[in-house]
Amino acid sequence: MINITKENLQSNYWYKEDLQKFCREKSLPTYGTKAELLLYIEKYFNKVPLKKITPLRTQKKKGTLKWYQMSVNTKLLNTGFALNNEARKFFQHYFNVEKFSFRKNMAVKLREVETFNDSNATIQDLIDAYLDLTQIKNSEEKTYEWNHFVRDFLSDIHSKQFRSKMKVASILWNEIKQNNEEKKYDSDLIIKYQDKIKRYKK
Repeated sequence: MINITKENLQSNYWYKEDLQKFCREKSLPTYGTKAELLLYIEKYFNKVPLKKITPLRTQKKKGTLKWYQMSVNTKLLNTGFALNNEARKFFQHYFNVEKFSFRKNMAVKLREVETFNDSNATIQDLIDAYLDLTQIKNSEEKTYEWNHFVRDFLSDIHSKQFRSKMKVASILWNEIKQNNEEKKYDSDLIIKYQDKIKRYKK
């Protein structure tokens, strides 16, 4: 058994494989980034019921989308799209190059789309990310801010009044994003946006 405790979870360095093994032993979600796995384990140590610890994003089981079926308007979610050899062929044709290598910011962008369940995102967004390396930092910072926002929300005693905590956290997050507020959780947000989240109360 992996010796992960509430005390050493954040202070020690963990390999992703170790986190996945621990999650598997505790019946926690095992799919996701290291940051997501750490969040699941943190919830476990904070006594969040297992049935309420659900994946931030789901692993797609759709059939593979062929490169010739793709276009810049192809949705990234629920179409079978993945950053695989078929996608590489599409980008080779799109950019008219013999070889195409995915850039880190494309994977970051796709992960962000999956995390926030952005059903409007298309291949064009990946192309934009490919052409704009500055999005690497911005997207990673956004994911980091989101993870901390969720952690702080779940540790707030006021969050216990809701049955769909991740849904409520997502609504609050989107509100502060749209209103250009500081990307940090504060219990005052529950009061400020109570009309948006009251239907999720227990």
